[in-house]
Amino acid sequence: MCRSPAAEKLLTHYGTAKGFEARSRGTGVQPGFGLHKKIAALLKADGITALEHHGSLVMEPDVDWADLIIVMEEGHRDALADMFPQSMRKTQLLLEDKDLEDPMGKDEKVFKAVYEIIKAAVKKMVEK
Repeated sequence: MCRSPAAEKLLTHYGTAKGFEARSRGTGVQPGFGLHKKIAALLKADGITALEHHGSLVMEPDVDWADLIIVMEEGHRDALADMFPQSMRKTQLLLEDKDLEDPMGKDEKVFKAVYEIIKAAVKKMVEK
């Protein structure tokens, strides 16, 4: 609903021309939930208009498809490793050395700060 879909939308926006593809999946998502309205507003303010999102649990074909799996928290990496051991070699934290705060249930200032962190990390990834 929040961090992963934002990263997917931003990576698609900034990286498609460079050959990047992204899929947002979750380890504990409620399937079918859409993009959080606060994240949608931030994406829209950046000119991203393709805001459709339906939450999906990560499945083995997703892991096999991915060249790189980006997670927001160490707990996500651990959950993936338990479910799909083959994911370990290609999974990394978005922030490389720390978890990214989950803004759910927090105010707009926290959502904006988390969004800006995701955007900066995605731009850095695309520039590599």
